[in-house]
Amino acid sequence: MLKKVALEMQALPGMDNFFEALARKTRSQLLYGFDGSARALLMAAIRLRTERPVLVVAADTLRAGKIYEDLLAVLGEEEVFFFPGKEMLSYCNILSESGDVQQQRVAVMKLLERQEKPVVVTTVGGVLSKMLPPDRWREFSVTLRAGDEQVRDSLLATLLAAGYEYTAMVEVPGQLSVRGGIVDVFPVGDDLPYRIEFSGDTVDSVRAFDPRTQRSSERRPILQLSPAREVVVGSAERERAARLLSRELQAAEGRARQGKEQPVPGRLGERVREHLEKLREEGYFPGIDQYLPYFYSETASFLTYFPEEALLFIDDPLRCEQTAQRLAGELREAQSTLLVQGELLAGQADLTWDYRQLLAEAKQMLVSFSQFVQNLPSRPYRQSFSLAAQPAPRFLGQWELFGGEVSHWRSMGYRTVILTSSRERSASLAEVLTGRGIPASHAAKDPDFQPRTVVMLPGSLDGGFVLPAIKLAVLTEQDILPQRKKQRRLKGKEGLRLADYQELAVGDHVVHEQHGIGQYLGLRTLDVGGTHRDYLYIQYAGNDKLYIPVEQIDAVRKYIGVEGKSPKLYALGGGEWNRVKARIQASIQELARELLALYASRETVPGYAFSADQPWQKDFEAAFPYEETVDQLQATVEVKEDMEKSRPMDRLLCGDVGFGKTEVALRAAFKAVMDGKQVAFLVPTTVLAQQHYRNFLERFAGFPVNVAILSRFSSAAEQKETLRNLREGRADIIVGTHRLLSRDVRFHDLSLLIIDEEQRFGVLHKEKIKMLRQNVDVLTMTATPIPRTLHMSLVGVRDMSVIETPPENRYPIQTYVLEYADMLVREALLREMARGGQAYFVHNRVGTIGKWSTYLQQLLPEARIAVAHGQMPEEQLETVMLEFLNGQYDILLTTTIVEAGLDIPNVNTIIINEADKFGLSQLYQLRGRVGRSNRIAYCYLTYQKEKVLTEASEKRLQAIREFTELGSGFKIALRDLEIRGAGNILGPEQHGFVMAIGFDLYVKLLEEAVRTYQGKQQEASVLPRVEISVDAFLPAAYIADARQKIVFYQKIAAVRETEVVQEIREELHDRFGPLPAAAENLLRVADLRVLSAEIGVATISEEKKEVVVRFYPARHPESGALLAAARRWQGKLTAQSGKQMVLTLRAEGRAGGEKVSLLLELFNELKGLVKRTAAHL
Repeated sequence: MLKKVALEMQALPGMDNFFEALARKTRSQLLYGFDGSARALLMAAIRLRTERPVLVVAADTLRAGKIYEDLLAVLGEEEVFFFPGKEMLSYCNILSESGDVQQQRVAVMKLLERQEKPVVVTTVGGVLSKMLPPDRWREFSVTLRAGDEQVRDSLLATLLAAGYEYTAMVEVPGQLSVRGGIVDVFPVGDDLPYRIEFSGDTVDSVRAFDPRTQRSSERRPILQLSPAREVVVGSAERERAARLLSRELQAAEGRARQGKEQPVPGRLGERVREHLEKLREEGYFPGIDQYLPYFYSETASFLTYFPEEALLFIDDPLRCEQTAQRLAGELREAQSTLLVQGELLAGQADLTWDYRQLLAEAKQMLVSFSQFVQNLPSRPYRQSFSLAAQPAPRFLGQWELFGGEVSHWRSMGYRTVILTSSRERSASLAEVLTGRGIPASHAAKDPDFQPRTVVMLPGSLDGGFVLPAIKLAVLTEQDILPQRKKQRRLKGKEGLRLADYQELAVGDHVVHEQHGIGQYLGLRTLDVGGTHRDYLYIQYAGNDKLYIPVEQIDAVRKYIGVEGKSPKLYALGGGEWNRVKARIQASIQELARELLALYASRETVPGYAFSADQPWQKDFEAAFPYEETVDQLQATVEVKEDMEKSRPMDRLLCGDVGFGKTEVALRAAFKAVMDGKQVAFLVPTTVLAQQHYRNFLERFAGFPVNVAILSRFSSAAEQKETLRNLREGRADIIVGTHRLLSRDVRFHDLSLLIIDEEQRFGVLHKEKIKMLRQNVDVLTMTATPIPRTLHMSLVGVRDMSVIETPPENRYPIQTYVLEYADMLVREALLREMARGGQAYFVHNRVGTIGKWSTYLQQLLPEARIAVAHGQMPEEQLETVMLEFLNGQYDILLTTTIVEAGLDIPNVNTIIINEADKFGLSQLYQLRGRVGRSNRIAYCYLTYQKEKVLTEASEKRLQAIREFTELGSGFKIALRDLEIRGAGNILGPEQHGFVMAIGFDLYVKLLEEAVRTYQGKQQEASVLPRVEISVDAFLPAAYIADARQKIVFYQKIAAVRETEVVQEIREELHDRFGPLPAAAENLLRVADLRVLSAEIGVATISEEKKEVVVRFYPARHPESGALLAAARRWQGKLTAQSGKQMVLTLRAEGRAGGEKVSLLLELFNELKGLVKRTAAHL
């Protein structure tokens, strides 16, 4: 509906002349007098009238983001896209980089390749980078249709050259997997990956599939595969680069030997030669962009990807010009220094365009937008138009002013449009206006803007505006309501949930319930008695070996403990494992008993039952500026339900920092205050208290809620007044540290206690918290994630809400793993300061942090640098942190104390020194300190240059590389955090037991203990043992990746229904093609085990030339049914009764597969007889 507002702007005086000039192909025009959202809507109005492709260039990411969001609100996500700038790291040896920014750029290039007409928003930095010529980039694109003739290997060669990476299983964009005649590929810019099935040299089918389940869905008639990377190189480019680089390097080294230049450091030569080697072997390496001029004799700009009829919009041309000059100056300074030092080759300094030259040579018509008349030297304006707009007044909840201004506009014949986030918000604002005699309506699908009307429209802009020339006023919620952030709408990847990480890799430690902890050494296909099966090969202490058949894989669990700590291996046949397990089992049973007793006793304690939500509760929740996640909403419901019960609430709320726990707590606090009760919010540090206090003040603004703070930073007089207000009930909510636990703190009517990170309080404070929490509702929050399996095992024992869905559409954190370089540090930190931001520099050695402070200050004399570490006096540390929070410093040089707690949206760059010495979970949490605002964030994981790395460090860097790509390193980090979370809930002793036997086995024993004390029957999960000579396994020729084979063996071992076996069969066929005989036998044996369990079979074994089936004494079919079956099988089957019912099947001369078929036929018949007998009875 916002399109209607944009269309109205086409009637502004002068716009007809502007459009006529466009029709005459006037090369450069200026529209001035507009700012903010009015300017973005004018851009949308021009787009709607011309229907041309549009490129919008803004000075920086902040401004570009606002324009992008406003255009998105008007034109929709099908038409508007963001093209981020990229960093120039030509002086760095990059080991790895995250692909978020690159994938966003490639997705837009793909759109332009398809000749669509998008609106693209970018920054000055986004257009300065030199790029591949568009024609050459498009040469690496492939279009496929079912029935096309296409040689599979030729397609693979093209995709690899186009930047796709081989992987065992396709999960993220840019990946490629091959299994015989099946090719999986995930195109960058697409929502789903695709499965291409070949029949010889013909494309048989193209199907989309779900990257989580790997199951394919609907067929696609056509598939367009564009390059996966911005820089793609074919064999000709590789040869050219190798030739030019070798020649230039040799020439530079020769001049250095003759004393004509500074010597070329061996490191530069090594780096270039290492890159050339990677180029020959793999065709790609991180940071390949730095060699672009060596690959291509001619390069292009982003503007050349747009057709000539496109429109080039420059937002605030003077600021864009200044930004371009600053970026060019910074890059020139860095490159000239490195060239003099011999750290850079000449071609690597030729990676950007001159901004003025770029605009002067642009083929597209240029339209500039500014507040005032500004000259553009590179493209002088042929025409300019003044279009006056005024920013909307800011009412900030002052309803009389709001009503008075709208009434004034009506009297002057204005049309007033109010943009709201929901119908509820529209209704409440309409009520405010009608109460003052101003009619207001919620617009239908096609709003009609008549004079003197007030219309409510769904939508959001960065800010409102007034256009006197056409008598139109547009207001947003943030103009009308108290301080309110606008929801960001940047399109991004869906957040990753925490998951189970059970995939086994060679070298992993495993836990067998009977034999203890060993080390998994891989899958082995063994020939036992002429039959081939797969076995898990596990090594125990003393080089003991154990081969576990894959059908028993459910008895083996991956050992999950804390990262970096290897568990003790046990010897086979010894009693030590059983003694350890028995001791831990006894402790777990006692824990379960105590937890259940505590839970039962809490049910009998009387408490205050809060009333149902009041009308203001809806208004308060509607004022939340972001879209809630499903987990957030569920947690809110669970907390409110607890509060409305007559017993005191004691709920744990778990979720990572930034996942939205505080908003759940705020809603609970508001609910309590609406019932006339008081709320205490207890936090572990003064700095966190200040931060939460600010958040509370902002969030409760406009509502009758009195928020106070009690901490060390409060003066004596302030503390005295706050204590009096608490006693007399004038303070509704108090935020504070352990100061709230002092004897002089008395409440008028405390009914809700919210505790943030209780595990960070000392023992004495925890005892005082116990006293405070009696008879009041308690909500405890923790940022450490809790494993879902532990959560489920504690259902009915501990009230727990888990927020495991991160907010969607966050700006990506661009992550690099690279050698430390002074120039990198200086440029990264200066860039953050230039955009008004702050940064962390993490150095985790207190002994040398002082030297680093001096060093950084010399490197960045213009920066304000503070130092913080855990050995500083507490008061001094809190003062430094608070001053940094208040913006008094640009850079915080710190140890890992920033790992948890603080949430400072203005910090969006973090440099971690010697990252190879950190644990992955530490790096995960440290990286999470940035990227929490409306800016792209940067994380640099550095390691020392010229350092000879140990094997352990090499492995750590490899893990970090995977970590940046959200691979196994990411999973290790989350798993490690989950184990910490388990320790926080269960206590230190139980945490030690988790480490002793592994997390999975611990949770299984805990769940069994809880079920026992709850009087619930334990679920029998063991299927009958089947010992038949038949080849039943997944051949390596069918599934080459051992880890994927393990996943399927785990699925098959967990089967309890024949329908699930069929689902696995279909999945295997979908992903790997037709099943070979051995794989089909494996599934038929799984069917046999399920059927056996249904009719009471205990074991199936081969004895001489017969198959013997033994039943459980109390579970076998009625003997008459068995005898009837034996008669029908005419001598092939005999039945023997006694203590145990036994069937003997003659199978002489039959192959293993035939024996399985006979048994399936027999058991299906017995199952039918059992059903008919039961029906008859």
